[in-house]
Amino acid sequence: MLDHHGHEPTIACNGLDAWGLFVADPESWGMLITDIRMPGLDGINLVRRVRAHGSGVRVVLISGHGDAPDVGELSPAAFLAKPFRRAQLLAAMQVA
Repeated sequence: MLDHHGHEPTIACNGLDAWGLFVADPESWGMLITDIRMPGLDGINLVRRVRAHGSGVRVVLISGHGDAPDVGELSPAAFLAKPFRRAQLLAAMQVA
């Protein structure tokens, strides 16, 4: 979906895979779009690691749970609750 709008997404199956991809080439990451709840390394801790790495990458957090934890400390550019529409994701990316 994102590639049809001029973006070049890197897709990871879970937080640990995303972290490995980020560490391998942090300069290529302009934005991180991640689900909060994932196996292994959740989205919150993934963002914490990315921030601790000194990256100013923009963050869009996604959750399908109404009980999403307070994410203010992570300074996400946007937060989306599932389900969301393509237009909502694209708008969140514009804000980010």
